[in-house]
Amino acid sequence: MLTLKVIFEQETGLDAIDPLGDLTISDGISTIAIKTTYLDSWLAALIAGYNQSREANHVTVEISEEPQPLLIDVTPEGLLSISYGNKTLTPQAREDLKEALTRAAESFLCALDPLPDIQRNTFLNPIREFISTG
Repeated sequence: MLTLKVIFEQETGLDAIDPLGDLTISDGISTIAIKTTYLDSWLAALIAGYNQSREANHVTVEISEEPQPLLIDVTPEGLLSISYGNKTLTPQAREDLKEALTRAAESFLCALDPLPDIQRNTFLNPIREFISTG
């Protein structure tokens, strides 16, 4: 089962404009771990990659502030293979990625919602849209 976890940076606290923290994507065997990154950029990129993979067998998504792109390949069986850097996860069902993304996005937005500057962060718009269109 695919899991996607966002852990906010504890030292700086929650920041609606620049939400820093760690992100892990795991298939139970392999893990892509990104330390101290902009969580909103990553979630927006994962959502964009998920959406684009419906129409293409190979998707490259540039992530703001990151040196390497996120890659999503669709296998002949219709499974999604996620890669970043030198790590590739075991191909997963499309629905598994959608569920993991939805849980992570809901948790992420729930933590940031009380903050006064949240409306100024445009990276949150595709995350909100993804949740609302379910």
